[in-house]
Amino acid sequence: MKKIITKPQYFFSFLALIMFIIGFIYKENSIELAFYGGIIDLDIWILNLFSALFFILIAVNYASLTITQKQAKKGLTITHILIQIIAIVPLIYFTITSNSSKTYEEITIMNSILILAFAVFILATLIHLINFATSLVAKKD
Repeated sequence: MKKIITKPQYFFSFLALIMFIIGFIYKENSIELAFYGGIIDLDIWILNLFSALFFILIAVNYASLTITQKQAKKGLTITHILIQIIAIVPLIYFTITSNSSKTYEEITIMNSILILAFAVFILATLIHLINFATSLVAKKD
């Protein structure tokens, strides 16, 4: 765990690889979302590629801190990683279970969970940006 805290770019690179592999395995499937009485199919391949790209960008941010010899704030890094994991678990779960048929009620429940996960994802992103910005402006140790 200490290695993840000191070098979070490796963790997010690994997470990007995991999202890419899961997206590739389940690329023929889609996640159904209920939207104003209709159902929208969200392509898993596109969603996971976007997630992988996002995690690569986070890894690049953390790597740039290493290059500039700045240290990310440990408390914010731990918080960011934990909240990011909480946000991504529902997406991975619904991706893996996407090939089973669901009733409209199940899709509605899945929507609520995914909306909550997206809100947690936004929170994790804000924590990352705060961590990145405060680490950049901080004086060298």
